[in-house]
Amino acid sequence: MHSLPSPRFISVRVARDAADDAEAESSDSLLGSNDGEKTWSDMTARVSSTDSRTRLWTAVMTARSLLDTALLLIIVGLLFERGWDKQKHPSPAFEFTGDITGFAPQLSQQIKSFVPDSAFIPENGSEFFTEAVHQKWLGIVPKGLGYVRMNDTAGYNNLPTPLKSHPNSTFTTSMTHQLHCLHSISGALAAYSSNQLSFLPSDGPWHLSHCLEYLRQSIMCCGDMALEGQQTTFPPGFDGSDGWDAKHVCKDYSQILSHLEDKRADDEVWI
Repeated sequence: MHSLPSPRFISVRVARDAADDAEAESSDSLLGSNDGEKTWSDMTARVSSTDSRTRLWTAVMTARSLLDTALLLIIVGLLFERGWDKQKHPSPAFEFTGDITGFAPQLSQQIKSFVPDSAFIPENGSEFFTEAVHQKWLGIVPKGLGYVRMNDTAGYNNLPTPLKSHPNSTFTTSMTHQLHCLHSISGALAAYSSNQLSFLPSDGPWHLSHCLEYLRQSIMCCGDMALEGQQTTFPPGFDGSDGWDAKHVCKDYSQILSHLEDKRADDEVWI
C-alpha cells in the first residue's frame, strides 16, 4: 500500500506548475498568438498599401511639375516671340502723337524750352514778305514739304486715300501741313497789318478758315500740358504768361526732317 506524498512535496510541485504556466503566458505574450500574427500581417499590408499610394502620389506630382514647367516655358516662349515681333515691327499706334500706318520711325525725345524768334513773324508786317524771312521758314521744313511716296502700300496699315494730284501712292504728313497753314495765316496777318493786300492768298478766305480749324484740332490732339509761369517779355502794363519758361517733351526734330527727306516724293522746296 503506497503512502501519499507528503504535503511539502505537493506544495513544491504546485509552485513549479504555476511557474511553468507563467512562463508559457510570457512566451505567448512575447511571440504572440495566432490572432497577433494576423494583426502583424494586416499592418504589413496597410504599410505596403500606403507605400503604393505614396509612390503613386509622387509620380502624379512629378508629372504635374513637369507639365507646369512645360506650360511655363511655352508661355515664356510666346511672350518672347511677341516681344521680339514688336521689337522688329513696333506698333506705331502706341506712340503719342505718332503714326498708325507704320510709316514713321520711333523718334528720340528731348526736353526743350521754347525760345522767341521774331525772324519768323516780324512785328513789322511788311518784313514778312522779304527773302530773309522766306528762307527762315524754308529752313524748318524738309525738301518736298513732307510729301512722301509709298512704294509698297501692302506693308502699311490704315493708309488714307492717296493724293490724286500726285502719282504712285503719294501722301503728305501732318506736321508739314500744320507749318504750311501757320505760314499762310502769318502771311495774311502781315498783309493786313502792313496794308499790302496784294500779298493775301489768292485762293480766298476758305483756305485760312480751313487752316485755323485744322490747327485748332491739331493743338487739341497734341494736348501739351507743360506748366508755364510768369511772363518776362510782354510790353509794360501787360501781365500773364508768355510760355517761354516752360519745359516741353519734344520729338527730335532733326530725326523728323531726315526721315521725311529720305522718303520725299520730289525735291521741291516750298512752304
